Amino acid sequence: MGTPYGPGQPGGWQPQQPYPQPAGYQPPAGPRYDNDKGFFGSLFDFSFDNFVAPKLIKFLYVLILVLTSVASVFWVVSGFAMMADGSSGAAVGGLFLIILSPVIWFFSVMVARVYLEMLIVMFKISEDLKDIRDSRTLQ
Repeated sequence: MGTPYGPGQPGGWQPQQPYPQPAGYQPPAGPRYDNDKGFFGSLFDFSFDNFVAPKLIKFLYVLILVLTSVASVFWVVSGFAMMADGSSGAAVGGLFLIILSPVIWFFSVMVARVYLEMLIVMFKISEDLKDIRDSRTLQ
């Protein structure tokens, strides 16, 4: 059968044969099947295969947010109380507390968040290394 450019030529364009997989190829890992035992199951896991700390980190972050917020509100209220005292030294100290309280709150929350994220990263690295070790033992 012809083409718009003339009769078909033998040895014309053919689909390319697929290349074989390179040596040492490993198929992508499937979904991770965590044997998540929950908080109490992990707490009493004597083989230490499941960690408790990742389950506590969300709670710790909320606790840090609440405690730093309460402390910050306390500092602002104390600053207003100092300003209402009437003496010039107390007024300056109260203004100082009112201005610095949100700054201290922000940096405290930021440092706590970064620290907790580093902990999570360490646990994720541990899980990934365990997956790599398990996949190599299956071969």
